[in-house]
Amino acid sequence: MKHSLSSNQYGVSLLVLFFLGIIALSVFVNDIDLLGAVSIFEGVSVTALTFSAGPKGFVISLIVLLAVTWKFIPNRSKWMKQMFHLGLILALSFICKAALKQVTESPRPYTEVLTQNLLIPQPSHFYNLSSLQKSQVIAEMESIVSVWRTAQWQGESDYSFPSGHTIFAAICLAFFGNLFLQNGRYLLTLAIGAWAMGVAYSRLWLGMHRPMDLLGSVVFVLLIYLFATQLEKLNNKVISQCLKTRLG
Repeated sequence: MKHSLSSNQYGVSLLVLFFLGIIALSVFVNDIDLLGAVSIFEGVSVTALTFSAGPKGFVISLIVLLAVTWKFIPNRSKWMKQMFHLGLILALSFICKAALKQVTESPRPYTEVLTQNLLIPQPSHFYNLSSLQKSQVIAEMESIVSVWRTAQWQGESDYSFPSGHTIFAAICLAFFGNLFLQNGRYLLTLAIGAWAMGVAYSRLWLGMHRPMDLLGSVVFVLLIYLFATQLEKLNNKVISQCLKTRLG
């Protein structure tokens, strides 16, 4: 484990800073009014941020980050090993995330707004509705809630904990941030850190998550990040041993 912490010290440090940043963010934006008016600039900006870490946009974000790392890691063998490590982290994270959502069954914050407006008796009741009924209930809020928010509510009617968007942002921050700092790319590190914080803010602003969802997601990624490193080391040892056996 000491070797894992050493080789990934920057990634671990960035996750700790991300965790602290979310705590600070939660203090300053704890009074978000989901019924408040929204400017076009604010709506577009927040939607773009949440899209960049969402089910469709994350592919674009990954392609951009991979293209950047391709430029400053000339050793293609090393680059491929790093990408295998990234793929392992992503796979483990999203498999476990799906399972956690079903175990925790935490209602999304916007279901509280639906409850307050007497559209459902309590937040948990929302998850007893069919997909069509969920869509209809959310549609009834469109006269008092900005379309920038309700559009996201319509697209994500599953449980709240943990936050998949924050998990992806945290993985990118830890993995690519670690590579950036190892190669002295400080501006890139700042940029990816600002993006990750923007994604976290977007999830709170949209009413998709609570601060605890985001904080739990960062801790979750830290554990997966370290576990995947140990798994990769074990895999490398097995491969090396097999090669030695063949050559012997």
